[in-house]
Amino acid sequence: MDCNLEPADRTLRVTVGTYLVLGALVLLILCYLQIIDAWWYLVAGLLILLGVGAVASAAAGKCMLRKVIGH
Repeated sequence: MDCNLEPADRTLRVTVGTYLVLGALVLLILCYLQIIDAWWYLVAGLLILLGVGAVASAAAGKCMLRKVIGH
């Protein structure tokens, strides 16, 4: 498999993925402390999923949606 992401794209995906995971951790802490409602656990789970996916695609160097978006 060849890498189809440029270095700038990989850096952007790692950065955004890291911030998504950190945001999800903040939401999880707020939910655990019962500062916000429990349904925010779903939002935090989706953010973790998106963040890990972004970091994984940057690590692999492959765009997971390349065929879908037509590039």
